[in-house]
Amino acid sequence: MSKQTPRKPIFEVMLLSHLAILTAWLSLLEGRTAVARLPRWLVPLRYRVDILTRINQPYQPFGGVVAIDFRSEKATKVLALNARGLEIGMGKSVTVGPKGEEAAKVNRLEMNDKLSRVTVHLKSALKVNVTYVLKMTFTSVLRHDNTGFYSNTYMDDNTTLAQWFAATQFEPHYARDAFPCFDDPIFRTPFAINLAHPNQYRALSNMPVKRTIRHARLSDFVWTQFQESPPMQTYLVAFAIVKFEKAGFVSRERPNCTISTWARPDALRQTEFANLVVAPLLAFYEKLFDIAFRQPKIDQLALPNFAFSARECQGMPTFGEEAIMYDSERSSMGDQQGVARSVAKTVVHQWFGNLVSIVWWDELWLKNAFALYLSRFGVEALRPEWDYQERHALRLYLTVLEHDAHVNTDLVASPVADESQIWAAYSENAESKATVLFEMLHRILGEEAWLKGLRRFLVLHANSSATSADFWEVLQLHVDRDGRLGKGLNISRTMESWLHQPGYPLLTVTRDYHFRSALVDQRRFFISPLARQRSESNPCWWVPLSFTCPECPDVPPSRWLTCSFLQGRRPKTVVLEKLPAGVNDWLLFNVRHSAPFRVNYDLRNWQLLNATLSDPKKFKTIHRVNRAQLVDDVFNLAWSGIMDYPMALGILSYLSHEDEFVVWEATQPNFERINNVAKRNHNYRVYKTYMRMLVERQFTQLLSSGNMTHRRVILRLACEYELPACVSLARREFAKGSAMKASWMTVRERETVFCTAVKFGTEDDRDELEKMYQRSNSAAEQEWLLTALACSRNPFGLERVLRWTFEDDGIRKHNAKRTFKALVYNPVGYSLAKQYVSENMQHIRDYCSNSTSQVVRLLRPLLEGLSTQKELEFFRTFFKEFLGDMTGIDRLIKVLLERGNDNVHWQRTKYRPMLNAIQDIIFWRKEQDLKTQ
Repeated sequence: MSKQTPRKPIFEVMLLSHLAILTAWLSLLEGRTAVARLPRWLVPLRYRVDILTRINQPYQPFGGVVAIDFRSEKATKVLALNARGLEIGMGKSVTVGPKGEEAAKVNRLEMNDKLSRVTVHLKSALKVNVTYVLKMTFTSVLRHDNTGFYSNTYMDDNTTLAQWFAATQFEPHYARDAFPCFDDPIFRTPFAINLAHPNQYRALSNMPVKRTIRHARLSDFVWTQFQESPPMQTYLVAFAIVKFEKAGFVSRERPNCTISTWARPDALRQTEFANLVVAPLLAFYEKLFDIAFRQPKIDQLALPNFAFSARECQGMPTFGEEAIMYDSERSSMGDQQGVARSVAKTVVHQWFGNLVSIVWWDELWLKNAFALYLSRFGVEALRPEWDYQERHALRLYLTVLEHDAHVNTDLVASPVADESQIWAAYSENAESKATVLFEMLHRILGEEAWLKGLRRFLVLHANSSATSADFWEVLQLHVDRDGRLGKGLNISRTMESWLHQPGYPLLTVTRDYHFRSALVDQRRFFISPLARQRSESNPCWWVPLSFTCPECPDVPPSRWLTCSFLQGRRPKTVVLEKLPAGVNDWLLFNVRHSAPFRVNYDLRNWQLLNATLSDPKKFKTIHRVNRAQLVDDVFNLAWSGIMDYPMALGILSYLSHEDEFVVWEATQPNFERINNVAKRNHNYRVYKTYMRMLVERQFTQLLSSGNMTHRRVILRLACEYELPACVSLARREFAKGSAMKASWMTVRERETVFCTAVKFGTEDDRDELEKMYQRSNSAAEQEWLLTALACSRNPFGLERVLRWTFEDDGIRKHNAKRTFKALVYNPVGYSLAKQYVSENMQHIRDYCSNSTSQVVRLLRPLLEGLSTQKELEFFRTFFKEFLGDMTGIDRLIKVLLERGNDNVHWQRTKYRPMLNAIQDIIFWRKEQDLKTQ
């Protein structure tokens, strides 16, 4: 990087005063203000929040006083702010008066539960631009659904006692459940927080503790007073009352910013890695963004049974335990990478989300996509040996293509007209797709323009709010200087085509080999042939075209597929001329997933690609990431009926000599999708025979050398499809008791070995594994042991696994979902899981904190595993009856049922052709073996 000017402190980079910026934004937002949003003319300037929490008492009441300094931009007798579930009395409970003067009682108070609003009616109108103080006394009880100010318990292994804790989760609009406030992301306000709590607990919040004093009236209570915060939104406010501890490895790399990680005492050792990576990540992003981080402290908080993976609360990011805890002896490398990613995301959010925040929830994806995309660079810098950047980028890209290939998918930029629609903006796939689009932008612009754009965006909008349009504008300025996008193309129009319509294109490339040209067109890709046939619209995307060939370097995006506006936005075809690929050279588009789309070629080009892939000496002339894309495209083109299975399986046969992890990882969800439908069919043995043939050579190499980057995938596939050598290995390792300690096995490989041993072993083997599970005091270890137990073919044993999964407090909810998926994918377990859910749906809802997205995510494997119309109709009726009252469930039910319907259609129309193609391959393979004898 070129030499930069000195970095600006994060809270000193300001172009205008906060109030001036806010006033400008409010005038812009007047036209889009919905009924459910607060009036724009009331501007909070400062909060003081005093809360007393009686966490040890029945019902766990809390209460306190909030004092809000504010100004009004117009004369009014009405104050409206947010409150929900709070008792607010009249009399001295609510007063308003000019700051520094005697406060007056209010005329009356009006509560509106539907709008989560409290309206204060005054006796006389407020004066414009005069600072007033609103004081409100309130009471409530701690919630139990992981939102607002809530309580929960955990089992302390050191004392074997259940311990209560209280914590906050205010995003997106739950601060109003804890204290009356202007609960809208447009407002940034300093907070002074004071918490009274039992003296055997400690209090934590966004800022360092100023002092702790005895409570004047309650002998066993203390007040913990915190320093005043810089201006921040209500959803970033955080506080907790806990019996947690911080370990002795407090980071000292940043003397002006103490870094600690707080957790339940018996889990402290597992927070060491998360604590140690914060300082180097801060240093990395300070250099990347050229803006210094000036927070006085970071307290990472590991919360048991947290409903979210992580939240970026300023000065006190909160995490679910599974997102921040890593046990070097019992956790997998994937777990460790997940911790690094979670911490990196919260660090990035200190700039993108906290320093520059969103205007409204319809652009929630913007801050979250920034965090997810930029986190991969920080993790890569931490551990270059992981190849994290390449693997995470490809994994995310393929996941987005899988999800977005359906009719019922998510818009990245979902409209949020008012607060009732906020949850429409919370979409994991939308954030993932936006992240993929950021990578596309990064490649189009080039490193220099992208980095300058990021830094300029942060400087221009520091300590204020900004939109995606503001970001596109900044990037456009840098791009226009070098003309990189070409005449007539602009970033805003390009991104709008991806953000505001669902799906992605399938590019069809038809080459003219004589003239060295190619015709390229686009249409929306659907995984279901039925959806493709019924689609009436013809959407269009601005698509950058990159390609490569055997004798040419990768050609970066320089040509585009564009849209015509003559008759609506319709796709235009493009002819690429003077291509470097010769008559006998393959041509490959979308180099290393430069944009989210699939590609289908003419027959000859597929044959040329196949000839290269099938040659063990030449297949690596195609980059491993491109090979992974090709494999995934082939699977999906065949499933959707665009490519026939004889050609698809012929191409995929090259996998017998493929040796890269990223390629084999790309095959897993595709093999899994076929297996889910095929495994309960009476012809399943045919498919299983094909899979054994495909992995047998790879497994033989695993036994002889063991030094393979893709060993974990091969071991899993070989044992899953019951390759005799793999089954023997697993039973042998388990029987001699070495599997638990074998140094050659990773945690995930150990899980495969235990799963296979239980599946093919005796009742004594299963009983021994159950004892291991019951003896274990590690949540990570318990999780994979329970997942291995889900492989059993004993129905009674599987019923116990179900009960342990959902009724044992020792199992973390995040890990329980993985165990449930493993049990559903077990042919014996599918019907048991279906029955358990149907009989315990209310318990499942409570288990998922009645969160629609969590319930749907848990149930998704059941729909992915169905294969008959009868099963599909069962779930259609069941969902309507037992889930119909959940917020936003209608669209998510359509998503689930569509996946089930795809399975039914594929089994009816494609399963037999696939089996016929497999039988031809098996017959040809036998003939070849006879010839070589």
